[in-house]
Parts: sequence; structure tokens; C-alpha cells
Amino acid sequence: MTLTQDAPARTDFVALAAELAERFAGRAAEHDTAGSFPHENIRELVDSGYTAMTVPREHGGGGAGLEELCRAQETLATGCASTAFAVNMHVHGIAMIAGIGGDAAERAYDAIAHRGSVIAGGFSEPGVGGNWWHPTTKAEPVEGGYVLNGRKGFFTGYPAADLLFLSAARTDDRGLPEPVGFLVLKPERGVTVTAEWDAAGMRATGSHSLLLDDLFVPAEDMVGRPGALPLMFMQGVHWAWCSFASVFLGIARGALEQVVREQRGRTLHVLDRTVAHLPGVQFRVAEMRTRLAAAEAHLYQAVRADHDTAIAEDPLGHYIEMSVMKNSVCRLAHEVVGLAMQVQGGSALLSGHPLQRAYRDVVAGLLVPPNPDVTAEWAGKHALGVPVFAEPRWEG
Repeated sequence: MTLTQDAPARTDFVALAAELAERFAGRAAEHDTAGSFPHENIRELVDSGYTAMTVPREHGGGGAGLEELCRAQETLATGCASTAFAVNMHVHGIAMIAGIGGDAAERAYDAIAHRGSVIAGGFSEPGVGGNWWHPTTKAEPVEGGYVLNGRKGFFTGYPAADLLFLSAARTDDRGLPEPVGFLVLKPERGVTVTAEWDAAGMRATGSHSLLLDDLFVPAEDMVGRPGALPLMFMQGVHWAWCSFASVFLGIARGALEQVVREQRGRTLHVLDRTVAHLPGVQFRVAEMRTRLAAAEAHLYQAVRADHDTAIAEDPLGHYIEMSVMKNSVCRLAHEVVGLAMQVQGGSALLSGHPLQRAYRDVVAGLLVPPNPDVTAEWAGKHALGVPVFAEPRWEG
């Protein structure tokens, strides 16, 4: 999606997201049905400067903070959740890379802000089970860089990517695996799509499965120092989990707005009044609003936390708090959309109905990392003063 012009100056990305969401909503059903990637949506995101939102101002970007990012992503998701989810890999990834800096980050800023480049990230791997800090992709040192071999799953946004953010493991001086990250130009060889994305929900995200086969990566494309990848994520987890939670909050908000519009306009001929007058409808809509408010409060409390202090004082505790929040918001969002389905009734099951798509999309929030069981275990141990990483995990 590379362009040649500078990103236009933008300060209100939430308003921009509202404009884009309205247009994207008109294409969402078509892309969902076909399972096609919304290239035109990504093009509009690039052209409008949205994809430069989190690039620092001094590097030509929007310099958006975490709350503006989350508000914008929440708004964008009301129009097309797949587009919001796909671009989230890009916008939050930039912010996390910024935390480490270095030459790779500087090149990325220039490519994104001035040439319209788009990043896709690949950390999920078969058999890793969400433990992304233990990549099975191998990085073998060679003259001038590394050769990567391995498999990646759920490589969201790959069809539009100009830059690939890849994780791998090299062998350190002690003979132990050491996770490393690379930000590389999308290559002409060495990467093969082994399975195109075809899923029940988030169907337009282009989350393909990839094979890395003797992919050469220049040494200067390494992000940060060797072994810094887990630190980058621990220090930037609020950018990841808050922005992902905002997408699913946006799906729930869109479902509430959809069901309210429809019930106001549906007439129950037996009573000659709209369905909105039925107490059961009123009670469920009230419950939707309550759960949505709880999700919003939890998300934006996490967004506004003093992250620097939390990371300095208790980095593991900060990671756990952000993980608990993300899972809580996604669970509540799922409940809100489920209630919307009940209010709408059987028509919500029909292909093409926005609530059917919302229900399939919102389920993804329960399945993407962090794992809820691991999060609950860590949170409970941390609260009780039990060592989180003690082995064996359970006595007995």
C-alpha cells in the first residue's frame, strides 16, 4: 500500500474514524460474505493519515496517545470490525516499536508517515499456544544478517503489508534460545502463504498462515537489541491489550446502536406499537447499556493509568492488570452482542444481518491472546503472593 506523498496533518483521529466507519459499513457485509480483504478501506486509512496516527509528531506522524488511539479504534469498529482489527496490528505495533526505538524504528516512521507503508505482525505460531515469547521460528546467523525458517499463523493484515514484523529465536552465547524481532520489507521470496484466511468471524482481516523458508533478513532490520522482544511487549502491553479491547468494545457499541434503531422502527401489529414498548426489550437494552458501561469504564481506567510508574514498580503486575482488563472487556462485549441477538430475534441469524456478523466477530475477542485461563492463574497468584512462575505450577 506504499504511496509517495506525506501523511496529511490530522489532530482529531476520532472524528476521522467516524467518517471512515460510515463508509466502511457500506462494504462490510460484502467483504464478510466473500471473505475478501478490504483493500479499499486500507487505502482510505493510508490516504487520510489514519495509519500514521501513532507515529511520533517529530517524525511526521499524528503523535496520538493511547486514549485517542482507543477511542478511534472503538469508533472505526462500529463500521467494519475486520478493518479495525487488521489496522490495529499496524497502529499499536508502531507505538510498541517506538518504546524501543533504534534504526529500524526510525526507518519505519519514515516509511509510514511519508510513503504510506503498512505493517503486519506475525507472532502466532502452530504449537506455541499464545506463548509468543517462545517462538519456534529459527533465526540462523549468516553474513550480513539472519536466515529465518518457520511457520506463522494468524498473520493479520498480510495482504496490505509493506513491512513485516517477525519474531524468531536465535541461539545465544550459552546455547539457549533468545527471542528476537525483525521489521523487514515484504520480500519477493522466502515467504509463502500456505493457507488463506477462511474463518467464521473477522472474515475480512486477511489473517493468512505463512511459511518462512530460508528468508534472509538484514542484521539492521532487528528491532532493538537481541533478547529485547519480551521486554518490548511487557513495556508496551497497554498499547496492545487496550487497543484490541477497544475494537471489541466498538463491536458491542455498534450492536447496541443497531438494535435500538431496529426496535424503534419495528411495529408489533397486535399492539399497534413499536417493539420498543415491550418490557422485555426494554430490560435487555438496559442490561446491554449496563454491561457496555462496565466494559468502557474498565478499558479507559486502564488506558489512563500511570503506565510508566506501574512498569517501573511492578512490570509483571502491570502486564497482568492489562491482560485482566482485555479479557473482561471482551467477555462483556460478547455478552452485549448476545443480548442484542435475543432482542432482535430470529432475523439476527440471517446471513447479511449486521448482528449476525457482529456476533461472529465479537467471539474472536474471547479467543485471541491473552489466554483467559493463564491470565486468571497469574492474577490470582499475584494477588495472593504466590510466585507466578514457580515450578511445579501446582503442588500435589
